Amino acid sequence: MMVGVARITMDFYGNDRSSKKHKLIEELCKDIRKKYNISALEVGEFDDPEKCVLGFAAIIPETWSTETASTFVQKICQTIDETAFARVTSEDWDLLEHGTPQGT
Repeated sequence: MMVGVARITMDFYGNDRSSKKHKLIEELCKDIRKKYNISALEVGEFDDPEKCVLGFAAIIPETWSTETASTFVQKICQTIDETAFARVTSEDWDLLEHGTPQGT
C-alpha cells in the first residue's frame, strides 16, 4: 500500500480575518474530501489571515502502480490549485510506501 501526502501553502493576500480564512479552507477541505475520498485539513499558520496551509493524505491501494498513484496525487493538487480561494504558492507532496503486513 502507498500513502500520498501533501502540504500546500496558499497566499490569501489582503485578507484580514482569520475566521474568514478558516471558513473558506474548511469548505475547500470538505469538497476535496468528498471528491477524492481523502483526509484533508488545515495544518498550519492558523493565526495568519493571509497564509493558509492545507495538508492531505490519500490511502492508495497496493494494486495501483506508482505512476498511477503519482498521477492521482498530482490531480488532487491541481484541483486545489484550480478551485482554491487563495493563490497556491508552494506544494510539497510525496508517496510513502508501507511494507506488507506482519504475518504474511
